Amino acid sequence: MNENILISNEPDISEIGQEPKDKNRLLEPVRLNFSYFAGLSLAFGLIYAFCLYQNPGGITYPLFVAAACLCGVLACRKLNRPIKRDSWFLLGSALLLGIGTCRTAEWALIASNGLALVLLGCVFGIHQFYDDAGWNMGKYFSSILLYLLHALEQLPLPFRHMKAFLKRQENRKTRQAAAFLAGILVSVPALFLLTGLLSRADAVFSGVVHGIVLSWMRPVTAFHILFMVCFGFFAMYCLICCCQAQPLTPEVKDRRFGEPLAALAFLGSITLVYAVFCAIQIYCLFLRKGSLPEGYTYSSYARQGFFQLLFVAFLNLVMVLCCLKYIRASRILNVLLTVICGCTAIMLASAVYRMMLYVSAYHLTYLRLMVLWFLVMLAVLLPGVALIIWRPRFPLFRFSLAVVTVFYLALVWSKPGSVIGWDYVSHLNRETVTESDVRFLIRGLSADAAPAVASLNLTWDEVKAVLPFSATELSAPDDPAANGAQSSDNALARPNSWFQAYYRLHAGSRYRNMGIRNYNFSLAKVQKLMNRE
Repeated sequence: MNENILISNEPDISEIGQEPKDKNRLLEPVRLNFSYFAGLSLAFGLIYAFCLYQNPGGITYPLFVAAACLCGVLACRKLNRPIKRDSWFLLGSALLLGIGTCRTAEWALIASNGLALVLLGCVFGIHQFYDDAGWNMGKYFSSILLYLLHALEQLPLPFRHMKAFLKRQENRKTRQAAAFLAGILVSVPALFLLTGLLSRADAVFSGVVHGIVLSWMRPVTAFHILFMVCFGFFAMYCLICCCQAQPLTPEVKDRRFGEPLAALAFLGSITLVYAVFCAIQIYCLFLRKGSLPEGYTYSSYARQGFFQLLFVAFLNLVMVLCCLKYIRASRILNVLLTVICGCTAIMLASAVYRMMLYVSAYHLTYLRLMVLWFLVMLAVLLPGVALIIWRPRFPLFRFSLAVVTVFYLALVWSKPGSVIGWDYVSHLNRETVTESDVRFLIRGLSADAAPAVASLNLTWDEVKAVLPFSATELSAPDDPAANGAQSSDNALARPNSWFQAYYRLHAGSRYRNMGIRNYNFSLAKVQKLMNRE
């Protein structure tokens, strides 16, 4: 039987989520093309292990993302699923995210990039195999979670499909494959024995083998690499099976059973309070016509109510979406929800204005920058929420996905540590740098802030004079004090001579020695500054 059989008939919606017999019929294209999908999944697992083994932020990260995108495209085409127009946006965003990962040394941001790629991959798979045009936000979020859970259910399928594949082969080919695998297994103990004997016979050969064993063949290393290969293989194969089996129900149930009158009474009272509050914001904060309470400055006034405003604005968006989902349609209700969206816009503007006042007094930090980023993103999402009130068929999830993706890409490519570093340095004077300033610049930021830190041109002696801690905590290799000698002017008086210690502090053990595989552009910038005369 030809193993590369492709069943091109797409299942009807009525077939989705049915009994195992229907599921097996849906999975026939994957089972009959086992060699293709197994090879594709194995290639993905090998690339995953090669690119990301002890290398979360190297230059191979975009290569891994590109391989994942290519595997997704090849799988869809083999299953006769043309790539939809919106899917190219998801693939392009994933590639930009992969490139942005090796441009930054923000390790927390790099970890969140991995989660973002998983979510983009789930949305890509669901969008390719389902008609999701009418799905709402809740339906999509629940579908992503169920999609991952159903993918775990497919773990036995690779073994079942392999068993069926071997049965379809000729007996001679099966015997040859079994003999080949048996030969590999028997060769393993023989290789250990002969390698040990030859190592004792030649010192040069022994040194080569010893280096290979120490770097690659240690049991923990071998197990870790093998686990990554297996994880990549099963993840790709099971996700493909989950897409083809289509266990999710595509229809969106109408849950608008709530009484509009109760919602009107509830929202009416809230809208009245919001209107008074927004009027005060416009008069006192934006126009600065009113008087502040005694003892308050505008920065302290801004700091006091910021987080409360942020919470209320986010709660308003959730409340509007819940009303649209569970309350029967009413024109008066739509008017009230629109007024609440308008009040939310004023609250977001007030929150942004308050945060800008606070930043102008106390400078940027990671938290303040992330909060500003989140506020602006909410402000862009708000018109979509207001539009769906009057146009229920508006694709709010796609709009929100595009906005969040673009904003997140902007965050990754802007490198928050660099933005914060330059903002902080712009308010500093080299002659008046304090201990808290240097500690924040060195330890409070990532390596992305290196150009801003280097612009101060602090010498090694100046850094150690400001920071009252031991020489071993932050000592450069060329520091004579580390070897018990006297400080030399030409070694320690040079600006940024301490950047070797700065690099060690931020690179970590995995990036102390960067090569082709783990090259990171942000850390390379630190090395360039470190070696600059």
